[in-house]
Amino acid sequence: MKKIAYLVVTILAAMFSSCSDSDYLDAIPSESILLISMNTAKLSGAGSQTLLKTLLHISNLDHTGIDLSANLFFFEDAQGNLGLCAKMEDPDKLGGLLKKAGLDIVIKRDCQFAALPNQWIIGYTDKAALLMGPVLAEAREEMMGQMAKYLKADEENGIRHTPIYNKVDSINAPMAMVCEARALPEQFVAPFTLGAPKDADPSQVLIAATLEVKDGCLWMSGETFSFNKRINEALQKATKTYRPIEGKYIGTMSDKDAVGMFLNVDGRQFIELMRRNRGLKTMLSGINSAIDMDNIIKSIDGDMTIITPSLGSDSFQLMMAAQLKHADWLADVDYWKQSVPQGGFIGDWGRDCYYYHGDKTNYYFGVTDDRQYMSGGSKEAALQSIRTAATPMAQTLQNKIKGQKLVMVINLAAMQGSKAQAVTSLLKPMFGQLNTIVYTLK
Repeated sequence: MKKIAYLVVTILAAMFSSCSDSDYLDAIPSESILLISMNTAKLSGAGSQTLLKTLLHISNLDHTGIDLSANLFFFEDAQGNLGLCAKMEDPDKLGGLLKKAGLDIVIKRDCQFAALPNQWIIGYTDKAALLMGPVLAEAREEMMGQMAKYLKADEENGIRHTPIYNKVDSINAPMAMVCEARALPEQFVAPFTLGAPKDADPSQVLIAATLEVKDGCLWMSGETFSFNKRINEALQKATKTYRPIEGKYIGTMSDKDAVGMFLNVDGRQFIELMRRNRGLKTMLSGINSAIDMDNIIKSIDGDMTIITPSLGSDSFQLMMAAQLKHADWLADVDYWKQSVPQGGFIGDWGRDCYYYHGDKTNYYFGVTDDRQYMSGGSKEAALQSIRTAATPMAQTLQNKIKGQKLVMVINLAAMQGSKAQAVTSLLKPMFGQLNTIVYTLK
């Protein structure tokens, strides 16, 4: 009997210990649309403790009162607010550190808060610490109120029993991410939603990936999926469309180009994915009214690349190159010239080479003798789309692309504008100085 009683006590103690080990996660809202788990014990260098050190403006985390043996979690809530959640070990130590830094401690709903000099706010209880931001001074009170709600949440309202947490927890890697497609910057959503049904919402398409930072590059190896069975089946079926990249156009992306997507497909299959993809349809809408891009895509059989030289421009910015199986659609160009929409014009710039001028759109395209499709916003860009760039991206990146099935390269140095600055300002505290993001499909 004593043995049974001892066993029951042991099990209960283990259960309560387990709860106390993870109940800090209740401070992460269950409606979060992005979740990154960081195991600081297994990480080294950038991505381990960089974010905490940057936000707290300290070089040593040993005396912060934060338990670094527990995973750190970066998240984005449903309102688009960014946050970092850590397990609290000694709130008095953290309070002392903040006061020593000259910061005022504010108490709201039994939670303690301080406004950090970098427009972030830290709030904490005896079980969890939250850092959220960036937030303007006039919005601090509102943010503190929201953070207090998160910090006081129970297990029912926290992240622990949600599908997104279960998914990220199942990924065996020091740093893992799960996010809804809508959490990504608008310019990057299209490749991740390829294959989803036309009526699928970006909130129903998710990306699960392992993350690694090396030599100024954030490597993401992942997959798209959905918790909706019908959508998930469509996404998984779509992955069979992609074939190993041979490397024909890897060198065409310049180290100054903003975004590049590399793949190898049979165009007759790939066109079905593109037709269902709102992002790519929007991207091509400026030329599709005058040029039958569907037939061009269907003629592809081999490596294909889509490069966006710059983001944020009102004019059409796209370079596309591909190996063709045939160019039968060239016989239709005369018809395209006759039926071009009002205000547009299609002309010649060489043998089997044409250009379309329309509202804010200049598109030059053509076919070489060895059946390569080339295109761009100018004659020079079209020719460049199939040539090795004068200053191509690093050879280490090129080597990683070959043999993969779908690769997206984002050159942070080439991104301009407020949206780009928002992305880079977010990534730098997390991973240090980054030059490139590379996503590969598992």
